[in-house]
Amino acid sequence: MPWFQIFQDGPEYEARKQRGTFTPPNLSLKELRQAVPRHLYEKSTLKSLGYLFRHVFIACSFYRLVTLIDGCLVAHARCGLLSFTGLLRPVLWILYWGWQGMVFSGFWCLGHEAGHNALSDYVLVNNVIGLLVHTFVLTPYFSWRVTHNTHHKSTNHLERDETYIPPTRKDFKLPDGKVAVRMDYAEILEETPAFTLFKLIIRQFFGFQLYLLHNRKGNPKYPPWTSHYRPSSQLFRLKDRYPVILSNISVLSMLCLLYTLGRLFGRSQLAAHYLMPWLFAHNWIVLFTYLQHSDPTIPYYRKAGSLECLAESHTN
Repeated sequence: MPWFQIFQDGPEYEARKQRGTFTPPNLSLKELRQAVPRHLYEKSTLKSLGYLFRHVFIACSFYRLVTLIDGCLVAHARCGLLSFTGLLRPVLWILYWGWQGMVFSGFWCLGHEAGHNALSDYVLVNNVIGLLVHTFVLTPYFSWRVTHNTHHKSTNHLERDETYIPPTRKDFKLPDGKVAVRMDYAEILEETPAFTLFKLIIRQFFGFQLYLLHNRKGNPKYPPWTSHYRPSSQLFRLKDRYPVILSNISVLSMLCLLYTLGRLFGRSQLAAHYLMPWLFAHNWIVLFTYLQHSDPTIPYYRKAGSLECLAESHTN
């Protein structure tokens, strides 16, 4: 049995697949809120700060460990293990980038929770934490928070959602699912490994920043080059403009700081200790975001009140 066949779908997912046609639940928001245990709504500023400082400590620890790599490898080389050292060094650096990238994505997630005012009862505390940690990973906090809250208000709506709108049969010029045959999908879904790998790399490592920069994979209702960095963008209302400008100033300040560090310590050091973990962080952010928004059993809604399953939207 191939190794990948040991993985199985969870029982909840299997149960949803057996239900067939999705029926929207007849529940109000009030009923949903009442179903959540009251203690889960309680926020603790002290606990949230504890998580933040723990994350800072882990990031600093990884940085300290990776600074010891070259010294340890030199010692091994003196012992006659030169060939082993040549193989071990890139492996250790890749491990560092992956795990430090995970920590960077954790900072981003803390900013995400701050954007939902989930870290503290005080809006100012949430905004300060969110601005700091999102700026650290070059995300415009207030700009992103505006569109992300809009996303939550219209999640899985094919016209109103901000992001993660799947292409439909109409986009691919495919016939109705009831009459489509295998040949209808051949040209659309045929394997192109090199191009698929190229798209995967762009999406995983640069996709989120491209979305912020020019609305890549965002809602197509906006004009081309709609940007999170433009205060006059249709993404925002008039009251959002000053927070958007503050986000831009913060990101620009972080870029200036990184440039200064690069001048002081060298561009290679900046790339090794910040840029590569930053890229890996985007890989993790895109990965868990896609996992949250690609369940084929969850429906997408249309303007007229009809719904279309994600499996149908992805041309079966």
